[in-house]
Amino acid sequence: MKSIFYVPKFSCPHSFLEIMKHTTQFLTLLTLLTLANAGLHAAERKYTKDVAKLAAAPAPAPGGILMVGSSIFRKWTTAADDLAPLPVTNRGFGGSKTDDQLFFFDQIVPSSQASLVMWYCGSNDLNASRTPYEILKNTKEWIAKTQATLPKVTILIVSVIRSPQKREKGVLALLDETNKALIELAKSTPGVLFVDVNPELETATGEPVMECYVSDKLHLTPEGYRRMTSVLKPVLKENWKPSVVVLPKE
Repeated sequence: MKSIFYVPKFSCPHSFLEIMKHTTQFLTLLTLLTLANAGLHAAERKYTKDVAKLAAAPAPAPGGILMVGSSIFRKWTTAADDLAPLPVTNRGFGGSKTDDQLFFFDQIVPSSQASLVMWYCGSNDLNASRTPYEILKNTKEWIAKTQATLPKVTILIVSVIRSPQKREKGVLALLDETNKALIELAKSTPGVLFVDVNPELETATGEPVMECYVSDKLHLTPEGYRRMTSVLKPVLKENWKPSVVVLPKE
């Protein structure tokens, strides 16, 4: 019996060119995906050095108050004095977004052994065209991680500030939608509170008090932080319960 071999036929050099064309397209797509993935990881690690400094700082005494969030907190350099005698540790970093807080969670939250954590984040998400749904989703995930790590913790969510910058960028409606979603989240989640600082930063007609903002119309002046203190300090005093936090067993 004769052996039969099947040899595929190439009709002409044109077939080879087609193969090369599709191969080139595939390699180009693969390269673009690789670069996009590298860019994503670079963005995730943007604040690595800043967070490393925070993680290397001496751990606060257990049972205190931890501030977690973006530059509104990071630039509040007088927070410990403003909120004294409450034992406050400020771990705000960068111009962080909610996904940054998730990415660096392990370096920021567990070592604090805080009994109350105060959260301000979402402003930069809006600047980056993130939706209220995305902000809410990430905030819920962060809350779940925090409550799993610090089982008896109280979480205080601070409203996203209705700054002049947000008005100029045309995202005020999205900001208000975000705050409404955070209010509902706090109502439906045991151990979570929401506090709105906006009334203290606005006039009776809802316009921003400009003396509360620096030239970028986003970050706060000492007067802005004084007004935030007047809202937050009473809430912290009422809800902070000094206690030694016992971390869950792994």
